[in-house]
Amino acid sequence: MAAITVNLAGLNGNVGFGTNAAGGMDRENGSQVKNGSVFLGNRNNNVDGLIEQKRAQARKQAAKVLRDQFARDSKVTDGMDELRARNMEIEEELKALYDQRKGFMEERDALKEKYGIAPDSQEEKDLDLIRKGSSLLKEGNLSALDKDELERLAGLGGRTEYQQRSLEYDKVIEHISSLEKELQKERMANTSTITGTKQAILESGGKGIRAARKAADSILQAASDAIIGMIWDAAKDHVDEEMEKLVEAAKEQAEKKEEEEEKLENIKEEKEEQKELTEDIQESSSEQTKLQDEIKKILKEAELLEEDMKGLAVDKLM
Repeated sequence: MAAITVNLAGLNGNVGFGTNAAGGMDRENGSQVKNGSVFLGNRNNNVDGLIEQKRAQARKQAAKVLRDQFARDSKVTDGMDELRARNMEIEEELKALYDQRKGFMEERDALKEKYGIAPDSQEEKDLDLIRKGSSLLKEGNLSALDKDELERLAGLGGRTEYQQRSLEYDKVIEHISSLEKELQKERMANTSTITGTKQAILESGGKGIRAARKAADSILQAASDAIIGMIWDAAKDHVDEEMEKLVEAAKEQAEKKEEEEEKLENIKEEKEEQKELTEDIQESSSEQTKLQDEIKKILKEAELLEEDMKGLAVDKLM
């Protein structure tokens, strides 16, 4: 059986990723070179439906090819045979998804060199902050960022080309990971069903089934070339929407923290004013005491002077 470079529209409906030179995805500019004209609707609202429609059509065609060949070769048409066949497809799909995810991660990492971004550059730090903020925003815990981080996010407003491309890769890689998990869950369910039944399952092979698998792979490959463009477009839109939400939320949090600081500053100023007033009162009291002492001193000196005058008058009379 020919090697599967991409197996995206599998029998279970799980989407993988793939490109080829003839009709794949131009990863550098995000455009669909070929086979990507199916995506026409509102990306945010309709892309999942369009992808599911494409996947369903490819699954139906591929499943028919495989079922017909199985029926001709082994006369087995029960559900257990389909589960075994599906598990084989899942293994191939998982390998293709793993290779695709690994490739996208390497391409994302290579963006640093392409754009000349140093690991400790401000642009890289801002990208890490955007990722951190997006994650916290999804969790409803954006306030976990400190004031400086919130103000930095609120002030970004946009992204550099390097940051935009990196975030788009993040979304695609995240999507692939979710698809791998779905496939793994389905494989476990299929295996559990097979293990739990005592029904005999006839294994079949030969040229007929290999030819059928190759034909099914061709059907799935054609679907994957179209779907990859949809996913990239959806990833771009999702990054833009999340950035807008993140900036707005960061602004709100920054304003809240600014208001809290103003309240604390007002309380501090009130305490300082109260302290100054107390000191003024104490100082005024001290000055009042000094003034009273001076008055007493003057009065005492005046009494002595009056006594002296009386003494002089008596001396003259004598």
